[in-house]
Amino acid sequence: MSFKPTEQLLYFLQVSNASFPTGAFNHSYGFETWIDSELISDAASFEIACRDWLIYGIASADGAAVAHAHRAMKANDVNALVALDDLVGALKLSREAREASDKTGHATLAAVRDIFEPKRLAQFEEAIKAGRCSGHQAVVFGAAAGDMDLPEKDTVLAFLQAAVSNLAGVASRIIPLGQVETQRVVLNAWPLLLEATQQAQNTQLDEMGNAMTSLDIASMRHERLHTRLCMS
Repeated sequence: MSFKPTEQLLYFLQVSNASFPTGAFNHSYGFETWIDSELISDAASFEIACRDWLIYGIASADGAAVAHAHRAMKANDVNALVALDDLVGALKLSREAREASDKTGHATLAAVRDIFEPKRLAQFEEAIKAGRCSGHQAVVFGAAAGDMDLPEKDTVLAFLQAAVSNLAGVASRIIPLGQVETQRVVLNAWPLLLEATQQAQNTQLDEMGNAMTSLDIASMRHERLHTRLCMS
């Protein structure tokens, strides 16, 4: 399947929407621990943490994985996708983070397959079913867009914007934040989203990493919280 320019925009609007069935709205990726411990207590403290997570956590890890998955699919290199998927899993230090990425990846794969019917993505799905790799969301998202000849930069930007938007939605429920406050945080992230997209595209495979060790620890602590509203 290929899209005209306007249809490309519609695709990204659809797959990055909170209603698209990925399950991402159920995951806080450790932020719920920070909120529970009151390290995050309002819009200002959430925005600071979210900006750090975007630049030092997700851009050079999942964001870079989206770009590399897009390139691997364009080259029809399933082995590269499998190796990349293993790398993405290795960069997620907590069990909950790996499981969240795995679950949302499988949900994304199923939804994209059934709705848009991409052709070459089936090869990667076969590798996942055969147990060669897990099928993390960032790899699936990038591979699907590469299969449908969508622009790499827009693919990475859409993934990162959806990640920020979904996390803001989680924060709005458990801090809680007002709807206007929540959307203002997303708006303020626009310049950083562009910066993070460029950073992700420029990150080589051997440079991929996550510098948010404190959030990894928060993610590990999350499963032992007394009460939890999120799965991770």
